[in-house]
Amino acid sequence: MNQDIVNVIKAYEKSLNTSDTAAALELYGEDPIFMPQYSAALSGRDAVKAGYDHVFNTIKLNVTFTVHEVVEMGDLAYVRTTSAGKTEIFAAKTTVKEGNNELFIFRKEQGKWKIHRYLFASTNPPQTK
Repeated sequence: MNQDIVNVIKAYEKSLNTSDTAAALELYGEDPIFMPQYSAALSGRDAVKAGYDHVFNTIKLNVTFTVHEVVEMGDLAYVRTTSAGKTEIFAAKTTVKEGNNELFIFRKEQGKWKIHRYLFASTNPPQTK
């Protein structure tokens, strides 16, 4: 497994758990797309930054990523992960279980692996009302 890519995933995990938009954005490449669940795709660095600012102003994450596979194809790679932990929802003043499937597409830019595309979907069933 490509340790450089795994290290980026671990740095991404840390950026989420510390609510650090700048650190998260640093891991993305020049032309990123972030596709969060229940949202339109966020395309470009400004939109991705705004997306993380919104996330970190809304919730506090405490998650751990598990890397299941890294497949390299030249200057591109895809990474399949899962994450699990807890999310504090500020507006509701509650904490819930967090669990997701994630798919990252990495691109090598200037010799470094960067997140090029990122998509996630919850593994937790929706709450019934």
